Amino acid sequence: MLDPNDPVVESAVLGKEAEEFLTSKLGQYLIERVDNEIEEARQLLETTSPWRRRKIQDLQARIWRAQSFKGWMAAMITDGRQSLELIEQSDA
Repeated sequence: MLDPNDPVVESAVLGKEAEEFLTSKLGQYLIERVDNEIEEARQLLETTSPWRRRKIQDLQARIWRAQSFKGWMAAMITDGRQSLELIEQSDA
């Protein structure tokens, strides 16, 4: 019997929830928005004059924030899959 308060079980559940979220319409919408944000900021970055340090920093921060969201989601899914493997191994 699995303990729902076990951190490994919690991680497995969270990873599955993240995976399901990303395949939902809402998740797909947010990922599309994130990708658009990254692309827009990159295009602006390419045309920003090198002496406009503040603008460059702002654009880099926009890219970082958007990429971070995708990274957090990927990490939750990866951690969840690893936790699920641990659970399956302990049941064997």
